[in-house]
Amino acid sequence: MYLKSGDLILRQTNPGDEELINLIDDASELFPMSEVRLYPSPMPKEMIFRIEKDDQLLGEISLKNIKWYNRKAEIGIILKKEFYGKGFGTNALKSIMDYAFNKMNFYRLEAEVLEFNVGSIKLLEKLGFVKEGVLREAKYSDGKYWDIFRYGLLSREYKKSKGEK
Repeated sequence: MYLKSGDLILRQTNPGDEELINLIDDASELFPMSEVRLYPSPMPKEMIFRIEKDDQLLGEISLKNIKWYNRKAEIGIILKKEFYGKGFGTNALKSIMDYAFNKMNFYRLEAEVLEFNVGSIKLLEKLGFVKEGVLREAKYSDGKYWDIFRYGLLSREYKKSKGEK
């Protein structure tokens, strides 16, 4: 398949295209429009962790959409309803934040929360995340469009809250 734009042809290919690989390997004269092609292939795009207590599965916490070049990831947490409000989410989030900033040397964590998820909003804000924007009516659920709130936390903000430099 190909697309034509004036005298240009955009020909569909695959990640194993040898000519493109050679071009990208010698990227000294290229300006990368997308950092995706700069990542070494074995680097994971996501890391998922089970949240367990006494051999019981409580939920999951994850680092997704990892961008190694920019040292950032999107954080997500899911808990079974019976474990809400018991501190498990707070503890899991604190652990993954410590891991991301202090072990993986991430510079930034991001999170998206639906506008009606007051518990998650309070949790993020309690742990220092800053509301950075709103994706207006970006999620359709139960016959209605909902806003998604975008949150971010920088490494220096996290370390300052911990008394670290």
